[in-house]
Amino acid sequence: MAVYEHPLHERTRLLLRLEGVFTQLQREVAGTTSLRDALRPYNELLDFCSRPELRLDLILELERLAQSLAIWARSPEANEDPLRAWQFRIDQQVKALRAHREPFGQLLRHQEIIQLARGRMGVAGGLADCDLPLLAFWNQQAPERIHRLLDGWKKSLEILQVSTDLILALLRDSCAWSTVEAREGRYGASLDARRPPSMIRLELTDRADYYPKISGGIHRFHIQLLQWLDQGTARAIESTVEFKLGLSAL
Repeated sequence: MAVYEHPLHERTRLLLRLEGVFTQLQREVAGTTSLRDALRPYNELLDFCSRPELRLDLILELERLAQSLAIWARSPEANEDPLRAWQFRIDQQVKALRAHREPFGQLLRHQEIIQLARGRMGVAGGLADCDLPLLAFWNQQAPERIHRLLDGWKKSLEILQVSTDLILALLRDSCAWSTVEAREGRYGASLDARRPPSMIRLELTDRADYYPKISGGIHRFHIQLLQWLDQGTARAIESTVEFKLGLSAL
């Protein structure tokens, strides 16, 4: 199945963007012997880390989820073991974030190669060895030394990645799924503004040559299915399409 996600809160959007960069970093840097592959995603992570409210946003989101789980736990139909496991993980992560007094990305800010590359990102071919002698130096080091450097960078952001992964995992796990029909390629619905979902998830057949364009907020969302074309802009689907829709309960 092909899975698509759309945030309905700005905090969720931030977390999905963070996850995307961490995923890119894992994919591009795993097993690499070149430092160049890591410079762009680490500079993007440094942009996220420059947000002074990032740590507080993570704590507030985890506390919000903990409160929601506490309400669920009072229900006689609640499955206590999974709830307790989630509550324990959230509690431990909040404690870790409160104890982490150093700003996120502090180690990266003191890496000369990252700062040098930062000013070259907007230039086509700006990360060439001829423009960055320090990068040329690192690209000729033993792979083991490069991996030690990258491991140190990754470990310095571990608490940020774990917090991001934990929140998104809980939002995804809380999704209530239903099968719906998009008539003439369109589907929309109203939401409970008192307890709006944080995320919409769609599952489409992976053989489909169309994709969803999703918009919405805390009151309503709308989905339009668009067909991908080899040339020109995408074309709206006009037939009825069945797909699975998931709305997070948190």
